[in-house]
Amino acid sequence: MTEKEATLGRWHKEFFENIHLFVKSGLTESEAKSILEEFLVLSQSTPKPKVMDIFQEPERLEEIGVYTDIRTQPRDFMLKFLDPIMKKFKVEGTENLKLLDGVIGKYPVTLISNHLSHLDAPAIFTLLYNAGPEGKKIAESLVFIAGRLAFEPDFTRLGLYMFGTLLVCSKKDMADNPSLSDVMTKINMRAFRNSQKLQSDGKVISIFPEGTRSRDGRLMPFVDTVYHYVANKVILPISLEGTEKILPIEGLLFNQAVGKLVIGKPVLVGELTKKEMLTFPTHIEQISFPGTGDKKQFIIDNLALLVGSNLNKHKHGTYRNLYKGDVRETNQLISFPKKPDEHVVIIGSSNMSVAFACVMANKNVKVTIYSPDSEMVKQSNEEKRDVVHYPIYKLPPNIEFSDKPEVLESATLFIQGTNPWEFDNIYSKIRTYLQKNKSPMVNVIKGFTGSKKGLILEDLHELLLIERDRLAVVSGACYPDQIMERKISGFEISAFEDSLIPKLKELLTNNYIFTRTAINSRDTKGVQLGGALKTVYALAMGLVEGYFKRELGGNVDNTLFHLSNRFFNEMVSIGVLLGGDPTTFNGLSGMTDFMLACFGSDTRDRKYGYDLAYGTRPEKITNGFYGLKVLPNLIQLDEKRHPIVTAAYRTVIQNEDFDLIAEKLQMQLARF
Repeated sequence: MTEKEATLGRWHKEFFENIHLFVKSGLTESEAKSILEEFLVLSQSTPKPKVMDIFQEPERLEEIGVYTDIRTQPRDFMLKFLDPIMKKFKVEGTENLKLLDGVIGKYPVTLISNHLSHLDAPAIFTLLYNAGPEGKKIAESLVFIAGRLAFEPDFTRLGLYMFGTLLVCSKKDMADNPSLSDVMTKINMRAFRNSQKLQSDGKVISIFPEGTRSRDGRLMPFVDTVYHYVANKVILPISLEGTEKILPIEGLLFNQAVGKLVIGKPVLVGELTKKEMLTFPTHIEQISFPGTGDKKQFIIDNLALLVGSNLNKHKHGTYRNLYKGDVRETNQLISFPKKPDEHVVIIGSSNMSVAFACVMANKNVKVTIYSPDSEMVKQSNEEKRDVVHYPIYKLPPNIEFSDKPEVLESATLFIQGTNPWEFDNIYSKIRTYLQKNKSPMVNVIKGFTGSKKGLILEDLHELLLIERDRLAVVSGACYPDQIMERKISGFEISAFEDSLIPKLKELLTNNYIFTRTAINSRDTKGVQLGGALKTVYALAMGLVEGYFKRELGGNVDNTLFHLSNRFFNEMVSIGVLLGGDPTTFNGLSGMTDFMLACFGSDTRDRKYGYDLAYGTRPEKITNGFYGLKVLPNLIQLDEKRHPIVTAAYRTVIQNEDFDLIAEKLQMQLARF
């Protein structure tokens, strides 16, 4: 069944369920029925535009072109149709439209907006059209860039006739249809040439730089193919909220939702000719190309900030870490401090180290992530993102990467962010720098090392000769992925020297991170052991979960929570055996972190064990796997005293059959 046939079938079955919405908005039942009938008739009778013929007859491209003009009947009807649906929408920033007086037609203007729904383009047109004379003037000049798939379903095609459109073909469309790739390339080249001509004729080219609709309402990365439509042009940024609620992605039934359209101030992106700049209005701000780095990426990122600056902070998506998270005012961008209070050097690029970098970047600090991987450092600096661990998230301007050990010389604070199995690769090149610079050093990584002591702070002190009074540990129940998403999280701190704690609490506390002193402020072993051991027991919990789901099917929460107390008690007993204070394990780095690791949705260690129980050994190492591997260096595994971790070791490290081990383990736990 084609998309068109499926769409028509759905409309026939359920479209008139929309009648209650129009009655609720003030229409009589007969008026509501009439407008719905008219929509259905028009949606089926309005033909595809001529430009769609190109895909059947590529040789007619020059004859047909790629531009489709408005149709008065669909436009007037859609304005009538959308009016009751969008009654609860408001428009803000209409005063910014006046800044375009004398600009449109004289200088190229491009409208950009975030993308939430099939309804976005008609919604932008409708809301601008009804926003006074300036808005109506802009609306009537709009020409939207539209992919060919937007013209296929009858519903979306009806909306697209409200304004002019330029046909383009996405990279995905070209990849999916290799036989048409040549003509699609020609279509895109023709569309760009047409856009320039249309802008000189007073049209406003309109694009959705995300390239497709956001499935969760949050900003996605802006695609680089929009660069040519925005560089050296005046940009009118639009921010939309609520259109996805009017027409959800998964359905075709309308809702009367609350939403808004915010019109940002127009901005010149790049440069015009010298002659044009002589007469260009001084009241319009300019974003100039940078002197160094990836100029295209710089422009793309700044477009995202123009749109994001008028969105709710929870909608910033890819760009969320560019905004300050320690101020009440929303959408205030982080800037590079002229006089940083601290130069924080993070040793090692890992998921957790990048997450901590983004937390501290909210303060008046400079953050440098040190890694000897020169290629990663170069690419990450150019693209302002960690290309290995978090390629989707843009990083704030006060975070940079360096492969030069000399960067450690100016650090006022070190963050230990290296995974245990990467220690030799990282620390072999920087040992002398750490011994000369006496700044404090804080570990944020959870897990055991391969040494006889097995704990990161102990290795830093005994193997790298870092003074104890410089050392601290920060731990808690938190996934680095969710820290990057700015979801509420918490840490606790323990240090050999109490005076370090207030400074760290200040650096690591903001509107979404809450940091406190550990129950025993000097029990650095206990705080480290809680974070290290929970990774091991999370892996063991994954084994148990996978085994029982495979054997019994369905949900096994009863089993897991029944066992959780025994898992935790065994964890604490090993922690005390290794030198931790038993009370410390009642804190964020103990019980709370244990519960998150064993039952949270994003835990890598539990997933490792779960996959193993189903017969798949993951390739990527986790802290839990590494902890199990080195645990015999620290304690003698006692099957009677520590049956859970012993069973996990035999399964994961010694490759014994967990089905046989599980039966015996079940009997042992039953006798506790």
